[in-house]
Amino acid sequence: MDNRTFSLPGILIAEYGTRDPFKLAEQLGICVRHIHMKRQKGFCTNILNNYYIHINENLSPQMQRMTCAHELGHILLHRDRLRRAKDGPFQRIVEMELFDITSSTEYEANLFAANLLIDERALTEMLRDGRDIVSIASSLDVNVNLLALKLAEMKKNGIDLRIPFTPDRRFMGKIEDRADSL
Repeated sequence: MDNRTFSLPGILIAEYGTRDPFKLAEQLGICVRHIHMKRQKGFCTNILNNYYIHINENLSPQMQRMTCAHELGHILLHRDRLRRAKDGPFQRIVEMELFDITSSTEYEANLFAANLLIDERALTEMLRDGRDIVSIASSLDVNVNLLALKLAEMKKNGIDLRIPFTPDRRFMGKIEDRADSL
């Protein structure tokens, strides 16, 4: 696992003063486009060393934010996967379907998104107050599955937590566009 999955979100938040992936993309010179897609939530491209995030315009604002954070993770962590085609000036478009965690790159992009969007201190405080995972996800404006992924990683890192469930590694491929969808 790429350690930048955990460290880079904190560095970006400190440097730019925001967790908003749209603002971060803008600050980093990454163009975000909302386009019509039937099945995908988003993907990223590199055309002539210009990076683009394409987001399904039909998603809720919450899911668009999560998608943007996920694709930002791909661009920052997996630039080597956006390779130049041998026969042309354009970088090959690499479709990385959001939340289909069948590879380490998808898992890392989801962890990057969780670490960017979820304030660990606020999360810990809500857990201490005895709040349930669905109300915490709602307060943090993230999907409950992304929150469960963050909690599972915190637990792996030695934080004593009781997690009501651990998301299937492929949960994001099946995720509905609702905050509480399991």
